[in-house]
Amino acid sequence: MATAVTRAPEIAAGGLDWSARWRSMVEARETSGPGNFQAGGSRWEARAERFARLTRGLNASTDPFIQLLKEALRPADAVLDVGAGAGRYSLPIAPSVARLTAVEPSAGMRANLEEEAARRGITNVAVVATSWEDAEVEPHDVAFVANVLYFVKDAVGFVEKVHEHANRACFILHRLEERASGLLPLWQQIWGHPRPPEPGALDLYNLLFSLGIRANLRLLPRPAPVVFETGADVMREARQSLELAEADTSHDERIEEFYAV
Repeated sequence: MATAVTRAPEIAAGGLDWSARWRSMVEARETSGPGNFQAGGSRWEARAERFARLTRGLNASTDPFIQLLKEALRPADAVLDVGAGAGRYSLPIAPSVARLTAVEPSAGMRANLEEEAARRGITNVAVVATSWEDAEVEPHDVAFVANVLYFVKDAVGFVEKVHEHANRACFILHRLEERASGLLPLWQQIWGHPRPPEPGALDLYNLLFSLGIRANLRLLPRPAPVVFETGADVMREARQSLELAEADTSHDERIEEFYAV
C-alpha cells in the first residue's frame, strides 16, 4: 500500500480503537509460537543474506513499488527509507535522487546494504544504524516504509514520526494478505493452535483514518515470486516462517511432506 498523507478529522471506523487493536494483534503474534519472539534488528540477522540475494535479484524496471516511488520522486529530492533492510528499495531509487537516508537496526542487513551499494557504485546513501524509534534524522522530501509495520506494537508513534519526517509525500508498502498464508495449516499442526492474523493493509488503512490521515490506497500487483536457489534455502525459509529455531530440524520431515502435497 502506498500513501500520500494529509490531515483530516479523526474517524474511528466501526467505533474501534484501532491503535489498541493493532497492538493486540502484534502481541498475539509474538506469543503464538515458541514464546521467545524477537522483533526489530535481532529478528532479521538470520535472514540478512537471503534479503541480500533478493536485493541483487530484484528487477527494478518491473517492480510495482519501485515504479510507484519513481513517479513521485524528483532529482533534487532527499529520500528516507525507514527499515531499509538490505536495500531492496533504497538502492534502485538512489541514483534517481540527490541523497537517500536508510534507517536500519540490523547489523547484518546494514552490512549487505553497504556492500551492494559499493558494488553498484552508489555513493549518496547514508546508513543510520538504529531503530526508527531511536533514530534522529532531519525531515526529508519523501519518506517510505516497506513491509515493516507488521512487527511494530506502537504503530501510531511509528507512523506519526514518519509523517513528521516527510515534507512532501509518504509511502507505506504493506501486505493485504499474509505472505506465508500457505503455511498456516502447518503452523497449527506444530504449535497446536491457529496462528493469529497479522495486521494487514485494511487494518492499517483504518488506523490511518483514526489518526486523521486520509491515505490514497493503491493495490499493486504481487511482486515476482521468490525463487530459492537450493532445497536447503526452502527449508530455512519455512523454519523461519514457522518461528522455529534456525538449528531446529525436528519438523523438517513434516515440512517436506507438507510441501509435497
